[in-house]
Amino acid sequence: MVKFHFSIIACVVIATILGLFGQDIAYVMNEKILSFIHLSYYLTVCTILSIGLYLISVVIVYVADKKKKISRIVYSKYMIIVIIIGLFISCWSLFVLAMWWS
Repeated sequence: MVKFHFSIIACVVIATILGLFGQDIAYVMNEKILSFIHLSYYLTVCTILSIGLYLISVVIVYVADKKKKISRIVYSKYMIIVIIIGLFISCWSLFVLAMWWS
């Protein structure tokens, strides 16, 4: 059960970091790793990974609820937290990505 909670929290924290700091990560990747790839591509990857991790978190919580591994209260709390945080961070990430691509 601890592994389940840790995986959900880790997915949400990593997704939030990628969503909020994707622009900075893109700059660092461009300077330190591969400078011939355009910054927009790095930011696109960070945004897609962030949204994907939020979706994975929702799916994991849903499957755990259907298999009766977590209580309904824990299910509700996790879903509310992941959806609210994920919605705001994903909207911000998509806004920043749209500004970079325009």
